[in-house]
Amino acid sequence: MDRKLLTADEVRERLRAACSGDQKRWAKEHGISAAYVSDVLNGRREPGKSILGVLRLAKLVLYEELP
Repeated sequence: MDRKLLTADEVRERLRAACSGDQKRWAKEHGISAAYVSDVLNGRREPGKSILGVLRLAKLVLYEELP
């Protein structure tokens, strides 16, 4: 299985596309606060398990060794 790592901006774009222009409706359909969806879309909060689960994404934390 080929995995693709996404940036925070790409996750927000996926969420924006999933909402299809109606954040409140999408949030209600998925049992998520519309204010929370708005905060994520505007970069004020990171998406948590509720949003990531609907988008079929998982958060990974990576560490890089410095030279």
